[in-house]
Amino acid sequence: MIEALHLGSMLPATLGACCVAGGADRRSPLAWLGMLAMLAAMADTMLLPRPVVPAIVWAAVLVGLAVATAVRGRLARSGGGERRHPAGGMDVHRALQAVLTAGLVVAAAGHHAGVHSSAGPLPGAHDGHGLPIAALIAAAALVFALASGWLAARPRQPILVRAEATLGAAAVALMALPLVV
Repeated sequence: MIEALHLGSMLPATLGACCVAGGADRRSPLAWLGMLAMLAAMADTMLLPRPVVPAIVWAAVLVGLAVATAVRGRLARSGGGERRHPAGGMDVHRALQAVLTAGLVVAAAGHHAGVHSSAGPLPGAHDGHGLPIAALIAAAALVFALASGWLAARPRQPILVRAEATLGAAAVALMALPLVV
């Protein structure tokens, strides 16, 4: 069941990357790098039997890209008054999605290792310390999904921005669902 949810989260994430390809940020290497890194981290840690890159390394890469995306958005807004770029709100959205994906990738890798370890669950994987972190990540994913819904419902946003916000929320929600099941 959990593997199906992880695989299912790849579809909206991939479609979200397609929105970047057709949207206003299609020439932004940072937007592309962020989306491709999220997809690679999800595929590596959630779908492969043994990840190629450790989940904590993927998390560091995603958080680094999130910071770079947020800085780029901030510099673009401060450089000439109000930013009028059609995908203006997507810098913050993409940065938050990358941070959430980083947390979810680490949580999924921990679960994956606990389920598939020959010695049984990892020590401490399901003790009292794991529940609050999983609950925090699940709550953050819920808030992100609600904020994404608000962004997608704004009629002045281009259709690809609205679609990317919706697809990002769906990918994060599907990745977070195993934490609450």
